[in-house]
Amino acid sequence: MKLNRNQICPLHHRRDCCGRTPERIEPRAYPNRYQRFEPGVRRIPDEHHPRGYREARSPSAMRRILLRKIVEQDGFCGICHRLMTDMQDIVPDHKEPRGMGAARRDDHPENIQAAHSLCNLEKGSKRIA
Repeated sequence: MKLNRNQICPLHHRRDCCGRTPERIEPRAYPNRYQRFEPGVRRIPDEHHPRGYREARSPSAMRRILLRKIVEQDGFCGICHRLMTDMQDIVPDHKEPRGMGAARRDDHPENIQAAHSLCNLEKGSKRIA
């Protein structure tokens, strides 16, 4: 996963790591704290799912979930359980795979975990017990 210039790396807690250069960042005057709905998330009704719906997220919403998952997992890969050292090597992994053509795609936070890109490629569309 590639971080923006102004994002703090959840692994190193710095802005100048993982192939980025430091630069001055201006704070926002009025942060948007009171947004009622999460942008970039679509709920798709699905009577076969236990929740009754599936979620489809935009790339920016997936980035927010992935950053949160890295912190929740304490910087460890969700598949091989080794420490992640480079943010450019981290990708979101679906615990319940998306399947062929993403017809059953579910991007709910409970279904996402942070993983190394090689671990995710080796796993493919298998379920790990």
